Amino acid sequence: MVSFKELYNKFRGQLQESWLTNEVTAQFGPDATLDSMFRYLWSRQETQQVLVPPSGNPGISRKGAIESEKFRNEGNRLYRERKLEQSLLAYNYAVLTAPHPDLDSTEPPAPIHEGLALGMANRSAVLYEMGQFEAALADVERALTFGYPRTKRHKLHERRAKCLHALGRPQEAKTVLEDTINSLSTLSLDEKETKVIKTSLTKLQSKCDSASSAESTAQLYEKIFYRGPPHPPPMSSPRHDLPCMSAAIGIQYSPIRGRHLVAEREIQPGEVLVVEEALAATVKLDGTLRTHCSHCLRRSPMPLPCPSCSLVVFCSEHCRHQSLLRSHGAECGVLSALVALQLDPAPTLALRVLSATTLSALRKTVASIQQESVGTRPVLQVSSDYRALYHLQGHATARTESQLQEIAAVACVITHVLFECCPAFLKDENGQATVVTEEDVMLVGGQLMRLILGLECNTHVTKEFEVVSQESVERKNRKRGREVGWSVYSALSLINHSCVPNALSTSHGSIKFLYSVSVIPRGAEVTDSYGERYVSHDRISRREGLQHHYFFCCGCAACQANWPLFHELPRKPSLRCPSCCQALLGFTCKICDLACTSMATTNTGVRLYDAPTIQIQLNKAWPLYVKAAMKVNLGKVDSDVIKVVVDMLLLLDKYTVQPNQAYVTVQETLMVCYDLLGSVTLMPHNL
Repeated sequence: MVSFKELYNKFRGQLQESWLTNEVTAQFGPDATLDSMFRYLWSRQETQQVLVPPSGNPGISRKGAIESEKFRNEGNRLYRERKLEQSLLAYNYAVLTAPHPDLDSTEPPAPIHEGLALGMANRSAVLYEMGQFEAALADVERALTFGYPRTKRHKLHERRAKCLHALGRPQEAKTVLEDTINSLSTLSLDEKETKVIKTSLTKLQSKCDSASSAESTAQLYEKIFYRGPPHPPPMSSPRHDLPCMSAAIGIQYSPIRGRHLVAEREIQPGEVLVVEEALAATVKLDGTLRTHCSHCLRRSPMPLPCPSCSLVVFCSEHCRHQSLLRSHGAECGVLSALVALQLDPAPTLALRVLSATTLSALRKTVASIQQESVGTRPVLQVSSDYRALYHLQGHATARTESQLQEIAAVACVITHVLFECCPAFLKDENGQATVVTEEDVMLVGGQLMRLILGLECNTHVTKEFEVVSQESVERKNRKRGREVGWSVYSALSLINHSCVPNALSTSHGSIKFLYSVSVIPRGAEVTDSYGERYVSHDRISRREGLQHHYFFCCGCAACQANWPLFHELPRKPSLRCPSCCQALLGFTCKICDLACTSMATTNTGVRLYDAPTIQIQLNKAWPLYVKAAMKVNLGKVDSDVIKVVVDMLLLLDKYTVQPNQAYVTVQETLMVCYDLLGSVTLMPHNL
């Protein structure tokens, strides 16, 4: 297995041995276009000899009846020992590695597919024991569909009835049992065996009128199956023209800020401003492939397999259908090679974007975009197609020659993958093979370079928030989740950076939602953080990171004023003067000579507030916030908790001197609230 870095180092070594390094590097200067860079590198003999995709290890994605049986037997052993979590994992692998029929096939399952049916049946038993009755029902149906042995089907029907009873559907359970009893005579069973089975089914039938107590077991295994809420939080008022964005924000352009989002009205903390599905998303090409859905990027504790490989998983029939129709359907045969290449996020996403389309469609789309792009007017739109990706800012002119050369090199490797290993990419809208010309290769290579540059500056990390149900965990030690994949968005790509952002985003699988974390005045820009915030990293390190990855020097308020780190901020908030925004001494501003003790307007138009009343409100609100924060620390959040946190934040935002530790702490709690509304995994207590 050879990674891209190893291929590229070998390529560079050949250039050095031939004394060609400077000659090649000269082709990547400021006067060269992306198309000309790719054309030059592709034409070199060294490129065609070295920069080609490796074969990969087919063993990591193979299916086989023998391998599936081994996992199934291991699952049976663990199940007998009542090690349900481990047995579930073994049965999952039995399902993933079992030969699978074509999903579109109308033929009955072949004998080779019996292992899949047995794996599904065994897994349904574990799921029932763990209180996952809906999932167990689904696996029972799949086991029957994939050819579970007819003489043993009464076992599955009995389990189906138990699940229906546990779900509070006794009449359906009775019907299943009655049909099963009536069908026993058609089975090749001896009289004694038939009698035993019928007695068992009849007893279960008599229990269907009683309440079920089996549901309580689900709580014991919550950490295995809980993935967070089924949907991201909704926006209160989506825009009619752009449903993924709130009516509270709009899109503007300026020469300095570029395209950016602004507040159309005053926005309060905790408002959901964007809920957007990814234009393209991929799980990390490592062990995450077998733990998270390759389509929606959510954790899949009861995965469905790809019919052709054992390397990826899906969390539902819908996700599997969509992925096979688009991304994984094109990548399945080359996934082991992609794992070997260990590509960075941007090239991985670029390949996914192009593999999900066709060469003929790409020709038409690029030609149309280039015709539309005549002139200098910026595109102030949010789109769900290739146009959004085409217009991503990649800062090509800010890159060094060596950086551009490496991007061209990875584009060459991916071009080989698309043309040689992705047959679906070369079919037209009628399913016929497309005649490939040299200009087609140049088109694909140039677009790959453009995509990679744009994605390097606009890729979002998809994270899963880790909750440790332990009160002693301090928030300063919390991580905002573990990285499970990467994604790119249209609306969210318009947001500029600030080290003191007024909005932040959270992952719900491949969906991202943006929410406000402070008051955003009307007309103010909505900002997120691309990297570290001022509370944890000093200005020098923040600016160095942003310059290296995003090619700009940050000029946010925290950078301009060089705000201190969190531990250097005032612990207790001070009421601020409504005129000069400095701290009041008592309830008076010595600088402005104002006494803030009434709701009045001064002769100069300054609106005062009654500072003693506000101080009382702050003193009363803080204990309520502390109680709410304790719930949040334990992973518990609801609308009442969020309201308490937001109310505290509003008071601090409106009346206290910024920044201060109390304000940052409340903001952190609000962040955790919304992280808990995204993708979540529950961690063991001892971690």
